[in-house]
Amino acid sequence: MKRRLFIVGFGPGSSAFLTPYASSLIEAADHVLASDRIGESIGLRGMSISEISERLASLVEHDGFESVSGNPIVVLVSGDSGCYSLAKHLVSQWSEYYQVELVPGISAISYLSAQIKVAYDDAVLTSLHGRNQFIVPKVTYNHKVFALTGGANSVDRICKQLVDSGLGEVSITVGERLSYLDEKITSGRAKQLVDVPFDDLSVIYIENPDYALSHRALSDSDFVRADIPMTKEEVRWVSVNKLRVTPGDIVYDIGTGTGSVAIELARKADDGLVYAIDSNRQACDLTFKNLTALKAFNVAVVHGEAPEVLADLPLPDKAFIGGSSNKLDEIVGVLIAKNPQIRIVTNAVTLQSLAQAQQVFEKYQLMTEIVCLNVSRANKVGSYDIMVANNPVYIISGEALVRDDSDDSDITEGERR
Repeated sequence: MKRRLFIVGFGPGSSAFLTPYASSLIEAADHVLASDRIGESIGLRGMSISEISERLASLVEHDGFESVSGNPIVVLVSGDSGCYSLAKHLVSQWSEYYQVELVPGISAISYLSAQIKVAYDDAVLTSLHGRNQFIVPKVTYNHKVFALTGGANSVDRICKQLVDSGLGEVSITVGERLSYLDEKITSGRAKQLVDVPFDDLSVIYIENPDYALSHRALSDSDFVRADIPMTKEEVRWVSVNKLRVTPGDIVYDIGTGTGSVAIELARKADDGLVYAIDSNRQACDLTFKNLTALKAFNVAVVHGEAPEVLADLPLPDKAFIGGSSNKLDEIVGVLIAKNPQIRIVTNAVTLQSLAQAQQVFEKYQLMTEIVCLNVSRANKVGSYDIMVANNPVYIISGEALVRDDSDDSDITEGERR
């Protein structure tokens, strides 16, 4: 049998919140390795992930692969071993060499939840520590969000993101140095906390009572239209679903018009971002008005001419082309250059524009699907209901013939965002 390695959740920080079972393992262990700032609580030097790995490797080499001699080895990780913990990485790395066992602890999120008397069983939990994530989508579509902060995602930066996206009024509670003697809990609106310094490894609770329902499809009557063209709701719903958007996607809506497609896409990409692009300033202003009214704060409006304006935007996973100003070929070329695995959907209402889309998709060797959507609506004429047909719309979908998941292995999350 392999030597036993216990990965122990230490709790929020103070040794006072270490479970009795965890304490007994520490006392019995031959070797105790502590991560982060845990060491200061028990008189050990905190080690980096690489240092812990080096130490575990040296113990394997010293004791032998199948050694069962000696007491267990304990690695202390912050919080709970099952909640955004270093434990996941350690299990995948060392299960081949050790008999790994996980010991739960009190997470910093559950600790803050208890301190502010707010349950987290109906909240979204996330970690922004060491990740290039964007908090705005989670806050947009959820009433309650608990998040671990750290690194580039400091509390003040998170507050600035919320304010810049139109969510400055949401309430935030920040827990610093939780469970330590100098613990501090601060509450306020996002706009009030933008310039307030906080501890790097804080926990935040964000409450947005005016959150949007991401599962509700939107009707044409939900949008302000003015004189800007809009993709009608039945066509919009089919087009959006043909894009196969997943929650974390980065999506372009090129030729956004009223923003109707962008806002529908944002609800599908409810953990991602949508860029609503249009060369018409009036369309951009109208899109901003609609996204504000419909609380689609994970939509960024971009004024500019495609494809030129696409150069500085993050890498897209999906793209809808609602208007191309006779530049479909150039736009598709730029999209594929940015992401060879992108999925693209465009609409056509004339046979000429359909033929052009077919030619462009064929030129770039996209696997193409074409759907003709015919929609009729009942119209009251006297005491009768007569179905009145709208013009048929062609929905053209395309993606790479061969999808090679290794192609984007060098794309970092930061480049995507």
